[in-house]
Amino acid sequence: MSERKRGFIEIVGEILASINETKLKKSHISNKCNLDPRSTTKYLKIIQNLKLVETSEDLKHYVLTKKGIKFVKKYTNLIQILENNNGKTKKIKILTFEKEI
Repeated sequence: MSERKRGFIEIVGEILASINETKLKKSHISNKCNLDPRSTTKYLKIIQNLKLVETSEDLKHYVLTKKGIKFVKKYTNLIQILENNNGKTKKIKILTFEKEI
């Protein structure tokens, strides 16, 4: 059984949700979000430029900015709305967990 390919917004949402739980190093983000290191670097650069994350004072960890926290809340709300309005039963990967909807 093959998983579908994730889109840009879903990957960004997964990265931000994982950082929302706790500050993380790049390698931990890679593992949690199932991304190769090169892709992780690419996405982190993009979301840093969007001011959704920043590096911690030790420069080893990534933390959410206020804007990143707002994004995670809105993204989570959107996913919940889509789940509630979907009458079909299927598995989809949302953030960092699977749910039956």
